[in-house]
Amino acid sequence: MGYQKARVHSFESFGTVDGPGVRFVIFFQGCHLSCLYCHNRDLWESDGGKEYSVAELFAEVKKYQPYFKSSGGGVTVSGGDPILQAKAVTSLFRKCRAAGIHTALDTSGAVPLTPDVEELLSVTDLVLLDIKQIRDESHRSLTGISNRCTLAFAKYLSDKKIPTWIRYVVVPES
Repeated sequence: MGYQKARVHSFESFGTVDGPGVRFVIFFQGCHLSCLYCHNRDLWESDGGKEYSVAELFAEVKKYQPYFKSSGGGVTVSGGDPILQAKAVTSLFRKCRAAGIHTALDTSGAVPLTPDVEELLSVTDLVLLDIKQIRDESHRSLTGISNRCTLAFAKYLSDKKIPTWIRYVVVPES
């Protein structure tokens, strides 16, 4: 559990679309996808944002605990892709779990299932899985990478029975 720093772009104190109830959303810096329709391009660079200790992040989260309790909410980590900082997020989620705060991980799942990622998922209450495109060729055109890791990630979530909301962008043809 030793990693105690994270690169964070910003916070949203009253999120209502990134998990159940009222959410405190932390936008982590860094993403290895280059999605054509990305709405957070300023989060792509992993060296941007500001460095926070896990203790500082948890102190921010705790301020909103009364809202979580009354609404069934909690904390959501988003980005970019917070899974790229799995060790720091794991440390934060362990603190949240000990305090009875619901945790949600918003990710594309486009990473190998390393022991660090598996450990993070073991302390995650809900995964918001962004499947950018189900067909690999279209996924490559849309994001710059294959969807193989994302689909393997989805299967792992299913096999482990980790609660998951699938999020999928629909772009109507014009």
